[in-house]
Amino acid sequence: MKKIKIWLFLTSIFLSLYSLLFSGALVLTSNGIFDEAGNQLKSGNYADILFDGKSVYYILQDGIYTLDGRTKIDIKGAQKVGTNYVVSSSKLYKIENGNALAIDTVPSNLKNIYVKDGYIIGLDKGQIVCYYQGKVVWSMSGSFKDFKVSGNYLAAFGSQTMLFNISNPQYLKFERIYPAYRDYAYFFEYHAFSDGTKIYIYKGASRLSTTFPYRGPLFSDGENLYSGNLMITSDMFQKDLKISVKSLVSFPTTAQSETKETTPTISNAQTKEQEEQKTSQTTSEAQAKPQQEEENVVKPTEAKETPKTPKLFDLVWKVMLNDEISGKPAVKVDELYIPTLKGSIIKISNGKIEWTYRTGFVILGHVTIGNNIYAVSWDDTVYALNDRGTLNWKLKLDSDISQGPAWDGYNLYVVTDNGTVYIIKDDVKSAKITSNYKTSSYPIIPPSISLAGKIFVVDALGNLWRDKSTLGFIGKVKNLPIAYENYYTSHELGFTLIDELGITYSFVPLENSTQIIRGKSLFVTVNDVIVDAVLGKEYIYAISSSKKLYVIGKDTKKIVFTDTIPGGKYVSLSNNYLYVFGNEVRCYYVKDNPSGLWNSLYANPLNWNSAVK
Repeated sequence: MKKIKIWLFLTSIFLSLYSLLFSGALVLTSNGIFDEAGNQLKSGNYADILFDGKSVYYILQDGIYTLDGRTKIDIKGAQKVGTNYVVSSSKLYKIENGNALAIDTVPSNLKNIYVKDGYIIGLDKGQIVCYYQGKVVWSMSGSFKDFKVSGNYLAAFGSQTMLFNISNPQYLKFERIYPAYRDYAYFFEYHAFSDGTKIYIYKGASRLSTTFPYRGPLFSDGENLYSGNLMITSDMFQKDLKISVKSLVSFPTTAQSETKETTPTISNAQTKEQEEQKTSQTTSEAQAKPQQEEENVVKPTEAKETPKTPKLFDLVWKVMLNDEISGKPAVKVDELYIPTLKGSIIKISNGKIEWTYRTGFVILGHVTIGNNIYAVSWDDTVYALNDRGTLNWKLKLDSDISQGPAWDGYNLYVVTDNGTVYIIKDDVKSAKITSNYKTSSYPIIPPSISLAGKIFVVDALGNLWRDKSTLGFIGKVKNLPIAYENYYTSHELGFTLIDELGITYSFVPLENSTQIIRGKSLFVTVNDVIVDAVLGKEYIYAISSSKKLYVIGKDTKKIVFTDTIPGGKYVSLSNNYLYVFGNEVRCYYVKDNPSGLWNSLYANPLNWNSAVK
């Protein structure tokens, strides 16, 4: 009797543990749908399963059905792209409460789509791009082969695996880098990766010593990890299942959530079918047909389009770069041209990288836009590209070129590290050097050009040159603005901007702060070291050495908005939008435009560095 009691006790423990091994989840296999206890609920060959927070659905070629088969949503050829999202004929539908709402159109160039909270994430020529309501909200540059979303995380696969938090999919947050993998899932508090042969488990950045065999795509129900017929629990217990997981949907249980959640219930019809399956072995049809009894056919509805106008200082989009920005980018309306330390020129438009052009070596100077897009490199060369990223011409000069070029609408001006100044005539498809002369070596700023074509250069010792003559010592300044024929000397390591009335705004760096002096009077003191700024009609926009963005009212002298940008270096203003450049490029809606005779570090958003407007 005692042995029987012990056996019953152990059996009850086993059954309890078996039940716990399956969190709230329904599993899709090649021959049916199973509950968390391993019982088959429906037999058949289903394309996928969905869960809308209350109900479970299965997908067939001719429609989407509730689990009891009584409601059919009339969407043919649906493909699951999220927990309760499907795509059919490029239309994105949200499945909820037995209905389907067409909420968006998927761009034709987007592949491997996943949808989270209405945000469409996909692969576009090596970039991972996120759309919302037809507009790009962020993108990631790089040669990514694929990506995988699990829970609140996105793993991007390339030469290495980059992990991001997308708990709020509008704002991508970088977590960390892992070795190159091909598959990913998040369960309990672990990140699981696979190279196609083994499963590797990480807690944060630390990899556990235990590995598991890879038997198929990785899935998670929040508590457990699945790979084919293998299940791994949160305590690293491995179990071989009688079924092989093709897909699954998970739902909160009391063990997973403190709040009571609605879990899908199985109708009497389903219970009866389950009981019949236990007593009768039937062969699955090639494609299971739902019960036709009292079938309710639901047509999808179209969401009403409500154009969203961004609010002041809203983040409109961002692009994450896999390279370091070196010189200041140039902006033409909404087209951004960015130089990188590795020698590339990147064009970004509307939140996506349009093209990348690689030069021969390092780029340190800014990009300038004139008849072409100009960049200079440490391979002694000036490059001229068209707006499609094709090289129109290049010129070899006498040494490395660290400072970006200047443009006055007629000529291109370049000073090399040897101190040689070149005047170049650009005929769009070709160019020629019209003249050159020698100044002192290692200039510290680009050439500044007056309205009459006078060329100003500052050498490594801080001496100011006008054409071939020195005018005296002015120190190590960050720019030399010119209004008409008058140049304005900045404070040591500082820079100066000039508004539309000819009033200067001098940015004077102190040890832990910056004084902004308007004319001869103190305008405002910022408790940070400002490294770049631009004058708008309404505001001053500045970025600091601590990577912080400041928006300062020109009338109120108050800071009205701040944000922190990883690696932030430069700001530019164009066509009602502010662009901030660092490890990522951000676009903010500011409803403002550049204003002034010299409104940016290098005169204007195009980086002309000349007095010509």
